[in-house]
Amino acid sequence: MTFFKRFIDSIGGDSRKANSDSDAIFVLSSAYISLETRLNLIYTGRSGICIKKTAVDISFDELKLSIENLLEASKKTDLKLLYDVSIDEYYDLLWLVIDVRSIEDSVACVSVVSEMLEQEGAMILLKSAVFEFGKKGSKHQPYYLIYDYELDKFYPFVPIICRQKARNSRDERNMMRAVSNDKLPLEEDESRWDPIWQLPF
Repeated sequence: MTFFKRFIDSIGGDSRKANSDSDAIFVLSSAYISLETRLNLIYTGRSGICIKKTAVDISFDELKLSIENLLEASKKTDLKLLYDVSIDEYYDLLWLVIDVRSIEDSVACVSVVSEMLEQEGAMILLKSAVFEFGKKGSKHQPYYLIYDYELDKFYPFVPIICRQKARNSRDERNMMRAVSNDKLPLEEDESRWDPIWQLPF
């Protein structure tokens, strides 16, 4: 039984419904192999979901508690999961950061949580799901694949750590080429590759 099914069963829910966001994100479970074999990039175990509220009367504190209660249910499975839910008051965002062993489990967690959040309807906006990779032998340079919920597509983001708000466009294009044949929905328009400088990773 897959982790996703075990997780859903443990919280008393139904099996995964057909959903374009979940379907798109689940392709990453296999597409990441291309990043490893072609670019020597490995998944770090860290991913995140960025949420923005669209109604002034919704409490981020209540939403934070709902997410924490959902993820606490993972203790009923054999998943070894670390997570942190933080509120960025400056940008009016809520961030969930997940740390698990495999990208398959990370993808499943992101999909479970995003489907729960979608039930909030127009009260919140799911902005992005972010998956972090790193070059073998280097712990300091992150490589991100960002899933934009509105576009329903992925795009790369490679910040240059030693320079403020600078990105490595060449490495970003290399990431796109590496997964171009993996059925991963990709945003080809580079003007839509929005950087997320305030990542809490």
